[in-house]
Amino acid sequence: SDMSPVELVTVAGSNGDLYKALQTLPGVQVQGETGRLLVRGGSSEETQTYIDGLHVLKPYTSTGINSAARSRYSTFMFSGVNLASGGAPLEYGQALSAVLPLETKDESPVTKLGVNASIVGVGGGGTRAFRRGSLSVDLTCQHLGLYDKVYSGRREFKEPYKMFSAATQFRHSLGEDVLLKIYGQYDRTDFSTYEDGDTRRLFSLGEDNVYVNATLRRPMKEGWEWFSGAAFSYNRQGIAGATQPGDRWEERQQELHVKATATRLWASGLRIGGGVESFIRRYENRYAWREWEDMGKVCPVVSSVFFSATWFPWEKLKTEASVRTEYTGQDKRMSLSPRVAVNGYVGDAVLSATVGRYTQQTEFRCLSLCPDLPSSTCWQYNLGVQYERGGRFGKAEAYYKDYDRLPLWEGSSLTAHGYGYSTGFDLFFLDRVSLKNVEYRLSYTYNLSRRRYLEYTELTTPQYATRHNASFVLRWSIPRLRLILGLTDTYTSGRPWHNPVLPGLMNDEVKPYNSLDLGMTFLLSPKVILTASATNILCRRNEFGRVDGHPVLASADHFFYVGVYVTLGRKVAYDVSNF
Repeated sequence: SDMSPVELVTVAGSNGDLYKALQTLPGVQVQGETGRLLVRGGSSEETQTYIDGLHVLKPYTSTGINSAARSRYSTFMFSGVNLASGGAPLEYGQALSAVLPLETKDESPVTKLGVNASIVGVGGGGTRAFRRGSLSVDLTCQHLGLYDKVYSGRREFKEPYKMFSAATQFRHSLGEDVLLKIYGQYDRTDFSTYEDGDTRRLFSLGEDNVYVNATLRRPMKEGWEWFSGAAFSYNRQGIAGATQPGDRWEERQQELHVKATATRLWASGLRIGGGVESFIRRYENRYAWREWEDMGKVCPVVSSVFFSATWFPWEKLKTEASVRTEYTGQDKRMSLSPRVAVNGYVGDAVLSATVGRYTQQTEFRCLSLCPDLPSSTCWQYNLGVQYERGGRFGKAEAYYKDYDRLPLWEGSSLTAHGYGYSTGFDLFFLDRVSLKNVEYRLSYTYNLSRRRYLEYTELTTPQYATRHNASFVLRWSIPRLRLILGLTDTYTSGRPWHNPVLPGLMNDEVKPYNSLDLGMTFLLSPKVILTASATNILCRRNEFGRVDGHPVLASADHFFYVGVYVTLGRKVAYDVSNF
């Protein structure tokens, strides 16, 4: 699933959002009402995002009920994207289903400055390059007041969605192959909207979010390479009218992630590596109806040590064995997670097999109610084959996931007696050569997910899981017109819901989801880019399950975007992210 930033932002219907573009990949299920990543039957909390090897606590923007969130970070900030949809390396912990490791660009040798404007906001920034380093700044202000007047959707705003974001990155080479990177971002979100139809409860949200990380890579004696880094995440969210008029909910989350690794490649084809890391977290919430009441507070700590060895016994055979041990301070429990991966090369084909155990601490809200809940576990088994030749790439992979120690409500008690499984297969085909200047890709995922957890007291398919998921993505470049046209067609089978007139739990499905999206990117001049996109142009009324018989609908059936990006430099064309 390697994709460049240009490939991601030109996916029709993505509207420049990283997570929306990734929903067209195999293994990922469409989550139109939240915009988050769901991979192979797992919930969105089971897929974790890492930037330069360090965890991001809150990678999504906050939105209203049934409104799709977006990534907080510009797609162009990264050198590439590789979603590990199954069998991820054990260096990345605290993710039951998948990890999204993002690597920022190592250097920016050109001084540049740019501005942009769209129907949803304005932005600008640039980079100052200097000897052996650079400093970048990016400012963005989003305001959906104009968009809401043009197309208001189902939601009535009293104050339209507003977000201000400021980001900076410092990169400096301290010597040969020694690189220091520091990245920081702050964003503020505000909006208020009416909920509950006739009761017109005013739901008002205000949020502050901070993410800072610093990393250092350097070579050591005798061929060793050393990496160290730390990341700090902080999120404070306040909601008025959370459940009824006049109440207030406040939630604070923070995390310090520290990590150090060392690796070495030996001449015999053996590569060994290992590291240590710790997640130091704090969570608290409180609720006010006339007066404040503390609802929960927890300070969990997860510390781990991991080790891996990769060996090429023959030129066309790669084997990897790794182990990760974790200690969770809340329940004072030690866990051991092994992983084995084998890749065999037969001509242009690669056969692969992976088996591994993964753990993840229960989400904060469950821990605040029952602090001694143990971490959930998942065994993953993957068997696949991929083929690449002459601009064509194909891949097929079957998987099975076995869950244990999931949080489960038993009466009024929250326990770790939940369990479940998820099984299926992914198919993917990419073609860049059959048609001139045309690239297209096909993705299909079959998934059968059943679990007994949280309020699901029987082993059943959760509300967010769909059986069939398919997408077709096309990009057509027209060099003479300096134009890229995009088309995306996405289909998923219907979401399950509980129909009380039928036997069993989650025993019915809504109609299938389908969205046809169009996009266009036009280079007006070497320094001016115009981009536009529209989603669901066939005007389908897509449902995402039902609650008490009422359909779950996104806040809007369609979305459109028009933006222009202009460089102010004399020598360079505009870089959308300014980084």
